[in-house]
Amino acid sequence: MADRDKMSGNTKKAPKRFWALSLGAAILIGWLIYAGIFIHRIHGERREVLTPELERLAGQELQEDWFSIYQHSRRAGYSHTQLLPQKDGYAVIEELFLRLNFMEEVQDVFFNVQGRLASDFSLQSFTFRLQAGPIAFRLKGQVQDTLLTLVTWMAGQEESRQLSLSGPIYLGSGIKSLLSHEHLRVGDTYQVALFDPTSMSQTPVSLHVAAKETVPLHGENREAFRVDLDFHGARLSSWITPYGELLKEEGFLGMTLIRTNEDDALKGLTQVVAVELMREASVLPDQPIDSPRGLRRLELRLTGIRGTGWNLAGDMQRWHRGGGLTILREPLEGLPSVPVPQDNPRMARYLQPTLLIQSDAPELSRQAADIVGEERDTLRAVMQISTWVHEKVDKRPTLSIPSALEVWRRRAGDCNEHSVLFAALARAAGIPARVAAGLLYVDGRFYYHAWNEVHIGKWVAVDALLNQVPADPTHIRLVVGGLENQVKLVRLIGKLGIVVLEYE
Repeated sequence: MADRDKMSGNTKKAPKRFWALSLGAAILIGWLIYAGIFIHRIHGERREVLTPELERLAGQELQEDWFSIYQHSRRAGYSHTQLLPQKDGYAVIEELFLRLNFMEEVQDVFFNVQGRLASDFSLQSFTFRLQAGPIAFRLKGQVQDTLLTLVTWMAGQEESRQLSLSGPIYLGSGIKSLLSHEHLRVGDTYQVALFDPTSMSQTPVSLHVAAKETVPLHGENREAFRVDLDFHGARLSSWITPYGELLKEEGFLGMTLIRTNEDDALKGLTQVVAVELMREASVLPDQPIDSPRGLRRLELRLTGIRGTGWNLAGDMQRWHRGGGLTILREPLEGLPSVPVPQDNPRMARYLQPTLLIQSDAPELSRQAADIVGEERDTLRAVMQISTWVHEKVDKRPTLSIPSALEVWRRRAGDCNEHSVLFAALARAAGIPARVAAGLLYVDGRFYYHAWNEVHIGKWVAVDALLNQVPADPTHIRLVVGGLENQVKLVRLIGKLGIVVLEYE
């Protein structure tokens, strides 16, 4: 056991400003959903009366909309949509540009969606592209009956999967047409499900026509309905005229879209301010924590935690009534000696490859075998994999869809990239591994963060970005799983409070 204790101290320091790289992809996913990339209608009675906007569409006219994007009144980018009538429906192009500051590194982020819609605006096919700096992610989708076939291109390889649909899905450009078709009335509520290409998942939400309000826009007052979208407890609002014209959208982190024209949307684009989402999403506790990396126990009280779906209790976290949370650092001397590869049927799902954790890729299988070598003890193998990922992957803020194979080839990324690569290598070596996400304390604040958990008789937290085996107790686990679960974190933004009770 003494050797194990010695091995657990192999923490090589990363540059300080990269210690807590935030969950940028998950946070931005939530914001993009409110911006309306995809919407899938479940309920809502169809009416045959067309508004003037729909009549114009039916008359084979091009619909083109431009929006300027702001954070706290600072220009941050633009959004542009084109809807072109075709013989049997519509062609649509949506693009969005944001300049973001991720932990002191500026990145220009581009999103582009090209799709084909049926005559009722439902989606038939699409191609989605995300470009963040040198990293690109592409997703293609095809709807056939109740199945959506998705094809991704990552790390030079093509992967596909299918999702079951309960009904037609809609692009964000169809939202105003869909809602204008319903003749909005204050008090109306629509149950819908959103599909987002970045997380490749569907999420049930509600749309509520909350009020009719006056919206000042470019020197004139416009009457519009305020439609509130409830997404995982976060309220996102849109203002839509009785004619279906979208005027304005507001979400969390101070982000706002304002309707404008092309000249204004593109004007002064080179002077766009890089907005800071990560620090704004972070949580300032009531008092600082000394020497957080060396703690053995942390006692907190959390406020603002509502709803279900959280993974606060279990393993080294103990959730108490009233919001109390105790987090312990796993003592290595208490762990059993578990042979590698593990053969535990209950852990089978944590040994399988996924779309983004390609543990069956030949490159990753060979790399895992090379790292682990002849080692047959799970804990020692975990330490070897963590050290390899920590030393070989450059600590760089990255906004993209994290793919283990892409990270292995590029050898760069933040906490998301470290966690998916570690999970893939661990699974390839026969070690059950999963991704955890929540908050990590760094420089006086708790930042959104992702790390891993491996099963060594029980789940043990591992942070390859910090090379911590086990991870220190300032890791507050909120969810377990990929981006489809991590996006739930948006419901806490601006609502979560942390009181530090005791630590040692």
